[in-house]
Amino acid sequence: MNEATYRAWAELHRRTVYGETLAESEQAAYAAGCAAMDAEEDAILRRNSMERLRRMRTAIAEAEAEQARLLGRQAEMKARIAALEARFSGPTRQALGIRN
Repeated sequence: MNEATYRAWAELHRRTVYGETLAESEQAAYAAGCAAMDAEEDAILRRNSMERLRRMRTAIAEAEAEQARLLGRQAEMKARIAALEARFSGPTRQALGIRN
């Protein structure tokens, strides 16, 4: 809605708020202005929702990549631990509580 249209709508809105009766053409213009403003607001909300959704999807993808990296590191560490533990003697393994 451009500035001139908004000013005209705002005057009709003011009159409506104060209980004045609008002529049929004024009522139609007022209703059209309300619909235009609602549509503009809905478009803004949708844009913001879409941007928030994009940010959330990006954050999830980053978290999944970090999780995969950490799981890989965990597997490497477990393999190193298993290799070290395999070198321990029976009594040392028993003292450490290592099974098989």
